[in-house]
Amino acid sequence: MSSETETLTLREESIGKRYPLILERFLLVSAVIGFFFLQPYILDSLDGALGIVVSFCALPLFLLFCVEMIGRIIQSLHASSK
Repeated sequence: MSSETETLTLREESIGKRYPLILERFLLVSAVIGFFFLQPYILDSLDGALGIVVSFCALPLFLLFCVEMIGRIIQSLHASSK
């Protein structure tokens, strides 16, 4: 085995900038905090089982979807700025 590291396609790769992981962590924490502020409002706005389903199932999924999409946008902007 050789001591050089090679890619599968034998291409040259350079080390890029550090990824802003702290920004994604901040987004995730803000989604959790947003859930605790938005959940009572949605639970009060919608009555019965619909309010429970929306506030405990749909809202967290929606917030995580938003965080994921913003993270992907950040990642694409970070990758294209090389």
